[in-house]
Parts: sequence; structure tokens; C-alpha cells
Amino acid sequence: MIEVEDFVERLCRLGAHRGPRRFPRKPRDREILMKSIRMQLDPEAAYSEPELNRVLEQWNRTIAPEIEVDTTTLRRMLVDYGELERTRDCTSYRVGYPARPAAFDLEVEWIDLVGTVAAYRMGRKKPRRPSD
Repeated sequence: MIEVEDFVERLCRLGAHRGPRRFPRKPRDREILMKSIRMQLDPEAAYSEPELNRVLEQWNRTIAPEIEVDTTTLRRMLVDYGELERTRDCTSYRVGYPARPAAFDLEVEWIDLVGTVAAYRMGRKKPRRPSD
């Protein structure tokens, strides 16, 4: 189980700390970053490739600015891990259901990711909820 404090700490250290880096290889770190991407998506919506690219670019700018990764690599990785499902003709994407999802503390869903990362970068390390 990935607790809310661990999620916030790892997300901030991976995405907003210590300068540019590649997408991590450790499974736990990848799970945390993919969860943060999935939290930016509407589970009921279908996304065209340009729409999904805009969400991924926004995620990279605001939540994981220190991770150097292009949208094509992110899309493929999310599909490969089951986080996204792609139509056969590759024109539409939806939130998927990974074969073996990581267990996250339920409070993770309520974190204001953008606010938390911004606060971390300014020196405040407490996780932010939308009402903070």
C-alpha cells in the first residue's frame, strides 16, 4: 500500500526536485507517476491523441517539470502498463484498468497535485487537499 505521505514525497522528489531526469525505472516510482497522470484524466471521457497530448504536456509542466519525457513515450508507456486503453485504429484513448494495479491510500485521490508540487518547490512539504 502506498500511503498518502509516501505518494506525495516520492512524487515531489521525482518530478520537482534535483534537476532534469528521465522517467524512473523503479516500479514503485513509475506507479506513483502514472497514478498522478491518471488523476488528471476523466475516467468517463474518450480522448483524441491531441487532447491526450495536451493533458500529458500539462502534467509534465505542472506536476513533473523535472522529468524529461515526450508525449509519445508517455502514451506508449501508459498503454503498455494498462493505464490507458487505445482503440484499434489508434484514434481514441480511455482510462484503462491495469492487470495488476498498485494499491494507493484512498486519500491520494483528494490531493491537489498542482498545488502540492508548487508548494514543495517553494519549500512547503505538506500535501494539499483541494480545500487547503
